[in-house]
Amino acid sequence: MTDQLTFDDTASAVARDHAIQRVDQHAEPDWKEHAYTAVLETAREQPDGFIVDDVWPRIPDTVEAPHELRAMGAVMRRAQRDGMIVPTRDFLLSARVTAHRNPRRVWRSA
Repeated sequence: MTDQLTFDDTASAVARDHAIQRVDQHAEPDWKEHAYTAVLETAREQPDGFIVDDVWPRIPDTVEAPHELRAMGAVMRRAQRDGMIVPTRDFLLSARVTAHRNPRRVWRSA
């Protein structure tokens, strides 16, 4: 069986964490700070629930987006670690065209 068809909860969690760490390390510090601020603003203005689609427009256009857009995951985890947001069990479909209506976790203000 190929690695793509291997199912292992622990290994998949480790792979996820490594991927998030990798994209975080390669994202520009300036972008990460603006993104973090945008998460906090979104949580403050939509305390009962929001998805990352609500965060992206709050990042100034003058700040260059990271090469890997999944870097937003690391920013969301940072806000969670800092006790600013908490994940819910809910999901909404993304409206971002390149996301192909993928489900996005709903977060709420802590």
